[in-house]
Parts: sequence; structure tokens; C-alpha cells
Amino acid sequence: MSTLTPATQVPWAVSSPFRMRPGLARLAAGGHAPAEPPALFVRDALASAYAGHKRAALQAHRARCQIGQADPAVLQAIADACATQTGVVLAAEADALAQGLQEDFVILHDEPDGEAGARTLRTRFLSVCFPSNWSPAEKHGLDFAAIHAPVADNALLQAGGKGIVDMAFRQAPMLRHVWLLTPSGDLPQHPETRRLRWEDALAAADAPGASGRLLDQVFYRVERQTTLPLPVLQRGVFFIRVMVCPLTEALGVGPERAAQLAEALASMSEAVVAYRGMGAVRERLCAELGAIGS
Repeated sequence: MSTLTPATQVPWAVSSPFRMRPGLARLAAGGHAPAEPPALFVRDALASAYAGHKRAALQAHRARCQIGQADPAVLQAIADACATQTGVVLAAEADALAQGLQEDFVILHDEPDGEAGARTLRTRFLSVCFPSNWSPAEKHGLDFAAIHAPVADNALLQAGGKGIVDMAFRQAPMLRHVWLLTPSGDLPQHPETRRLRWEDALAAADAPGASGRLLDQVFYRVERQTTLPLPVLQRGVFFIRVMVCPLTEALGVGPERAAQLAEALASMSEAVVAYRGMGAVRERLCAELGAIGS
């Protein structure tokens, strides 16, 4: 299930010190932000491959990939945005959009929140074929605070939660990048699906005849996250475009990247390292990154 994006096309989102932060940027009204592809969607030469992987995921695990009920009006708004920004016309149906977009998407409803006049956005439909080690079913019906409750060191995210939701889902389209390292190049990484894990990568790196470098077994994975506010419908849409490439190729794009990544990994708190399951590999990865160019 591995479909790799050329490293030069994968955003380098690494920065230090590493913090779980919102990191939102407003997308220009004309549909483009500086140095960015069309606002909501990234469509490239891998579109047909992504469609094939999504079709396979839906056929094998539909109940795990699509949860809830989608509003026809919201599906139409997504199809219209796709046609406007990419020129690709898709039927305003959940399956057609799931397979026709390289992005996964989540529809949120702007609802009353108990207190008089208070409102929140809750996930009411998820079409997520390529989760990054999380279960879409567990996020159904949750608001921002509940979704991010399990995230390690989430204080910055939670403190800005109300402002993030209001800005990204009621006011203007926004962009955010989230990066991680993974021992698997698969697009779908549902926690219930067996795939390569860090212990497998360590074993492969140290196997007879192997390079001995853990870096050679690692993939750089980025989620390009964008939002589409639909205030007239009291809805919002969250898009997730997953891109994966071998880490060594991502590092090869710029000579400064190995040092940047080593610094970011070293600055991660123990809670974040544990949350990302990297306790057994962080020290070795930092050492191998430090050896590059030395």
C-alpha cells in the first residue's frame, strides 16, 4: 500500500523546539498562499494511485474509513470547491469524493454547546482512509478539546482551541502541516492494521547485509491539513492530505535538514516521544543524523 511522493514535493515542516502547536496560516482569498499549491487541495500525478488505495480501503474496511452521515449540501460544496480549484468535476457523493480527492475529509457541525448561546463544532462525518495511527471511529461526535485530549503536551493546542475553531471553521480557510517519522511507507496506518513497527525497522537495519543505519528504514510523513468554513450551512470541513517519502530522500533535498531534524527530535519532551512510540529509536536517530556531514 506504499505510494511515495517525490521528496521535493513533500513540505519540510520540521522546526525547533518541537511543540504541539496550532501552526495555522491563512490561505489567500484567491486560492493560493505564497509557495503553496491550490488552497484546499493538492492534486498531482499520484491521483489515480491514491484513488486505488482509497477504493481498496473502502472495500476492505468501509466501517473503519467512513463514519457518520454526510450532509448532501456539504458534499456539494466540497465538489464545487474541487471543481473550482482543480478543474476536476466529481459527483457530490461520499464515495466519489473519497476516491476522487487525494485528501481525506471530516465534516463538522456547528452546534449548541449546552450553555446558553455557546456553540462548538463536532465531527459528524469522517471519510478517512489514510489515518496516521489513529482511529476515525473514536473521533466521531467529538469537539476540538475532546479530539486533542489524548495528544501529549497539548496545552498550547487546548488553550487556543476556541480561537482555532472560530478562525478555521467559521471565518477563513486555513493551512497547517503536521510531520512525523514512521517505519512504514503505507498511506493507511490505522492502529488496528498490522504494519511495520519500530522494532521491525530496528531489526531490518541490523540484519546481516543491511546498511546498519536506522535512517534507511524510516519514512517522512506529512499531513497537509486545510479547512473550509461553510458558515451559511453551519458546517465546516477539515481536509487531510497525506504525503510520504523515504526519510533519506527528504534529508537529501537540503544540507541543513539533518541538523534541523536532529535538533527537533532532541527537543521533544519524553511525553511526546512516548506518544509517538519513538522511545526505542530517538537516541539512535539523533546520533545517525549527527553523523551526516560530519
